[in-house]
Amino acid sequence: MPLKILATADFHLGRTFRNLPEAQDTLSEARYETLQKTIDKSNKLETDIFVIAGDLFDRTSMNVGDIQKAVRAINQFAGEVVLVLPGNHDYITADSQLWDRFKKEAEEHVLVLDKKEPLELSVFEQEVVIYPTPCHAKHSAEHAIGWVDEVEKDRDALHIGIAHGSIEGVSPDFDQRYFPMTINELERSGVDLWLMGHTHITWPEKLDKRDIIFNPGTPEPDGFSCNHEGRAFLHTIGEDKEITTEIVSTGTYRFIQMAEQISSTKDVQNLVEQFSRDSWQQTVVELEVYGKLEEEAFEAWQENRSQIRDSVLELRLDDAEVHRKVTSDQIQKEFSEGSFPEQLLSSFSEDEEEEKLQMAYELIKEVQQ
Repeated sequence: MPLKILATADFHLGRTFRNLPEAQDTLSEARYETLQKTIDKSNKLETDIFVIAGDLFDRTSMNVGDIQKAVRAINQFAGEVVLVLPGNHDYITADSQLWDRFKKEAEEHVLVLDKKEPLELSVFEQEVVIYPTPCHAKHSAEHAIGWVDEVEKDRDALHIGIAHGSIEGVSPDFDQRYFPMTINELERSGVDLWLMGHTHITWPEKLDKRDIIFNPGTPEPDGFSCNHEGRAFLHTIGEDKEITTEIVSTGTYRFIQMAEQISSTKDVQNLVEQFSRDSWQQTVVELEVYGKLEEEAFEAWQENRSQIRDSVLELRLDDAEVHRKVTSDQIQKEFSEGSFPEQLLSSFSEDEEEEKLQMAYELIKEVQQ
C-alpha cells in the first residue's frame, strides 16, 4: 500500500490582524476553522501521516483555551500519526509552557518533534524514519539541519526530513535571520523527502517527480503577499520511493490587490457591479482607483464607492488619483466671469494643455479650502 502524507505548515493560530480592524476577528477565527477543515479533508483522503512543519501557533504565549481548541482538532486525525514541529514563532525551550500544555492535551498518535534525532515509525510496512529539525528561538543565522546528513541511513527505509526556515532563492530573508538553508544543503542530506515550513507561498508550484523539497505555504492566507487560496501538499509514496504530489486547497479568505482606471459613469457602474458577487465577502481588498471624470461620473463615484466597501470583508481604498475633469462648462459653473481663476483656467486649451489645466484647477481648489 502506498504511504499518504498531508503536509502543512504555518497555521499561525492566534494571529490578531490588528492592522485590519474590520476583519481581524473573522480572520483570526478562520485559522482555527481551517485547521479543523484541513484535518477533516485529510481524513477523507485517508492519509496516514499529518505533518505540521512549524508555526502551528503565532507565538509562544498562547492561552490554555486556544491550545485546547487546536489540539481538539488535531486529535481528530484518523490516520496513524500527527507530527508537529516547533517553528520560529512557536519555538520550543526547556521550560516551554506552550508545548508542555500541548502534549498534556494531545492523544498518543500526536507527536511533538522537539528533539534533533531520528524518529522511527514502525507502524508502516516500509520503515519510515523522520528527521526533525525544531526551532529553539525566533531568530537564528544558522539552520538546524546540519546533523541530518551525518546520520547513517538504511537504503531500504524511507527517510523524511521536516524543517522550518528560509530557503535561499525561495524565501525573502535578506538579513539571514530565519534559519537559512540552501537547496544544495537540503538535497545532500540523504533524505528522500523534505517537508518544509516558514515561507507562506507554495513552492514549487509546478510539480515534478524529481522534486524532494516541498513548502506548502500557509493553509489560510494572511496577507497581500500570499496570493493563493491556502494550500497543503498531498504526497503519495510508493514502495519504490516514487513520490507523487498534488496541491490541496484548504483556505477560505483571500487577499487581493487591484488597480482600476475609470473614465466614465459606465466604468463606475461596472466597477461597483464587479464587487457584487458573494465571493467578495470573503476577501480583503487593496484597491487603487485612478482616472479623470466629468462631473456626472465624478459624482457617481463619490456616491457609489461605499457600495464596494460594503461588499468585501475589508477594503483599503486609494482613490486619491480620481480627479474631476476640468472643462469649459465646469470653469464657468464654478468661477465668476472675469475672476482671476476663470481667466487663468480659460487660458489653457483643454485638448493641448490638459495636464496644466488640471494642475492649475486643483491648486486653486486647494487654496480655496
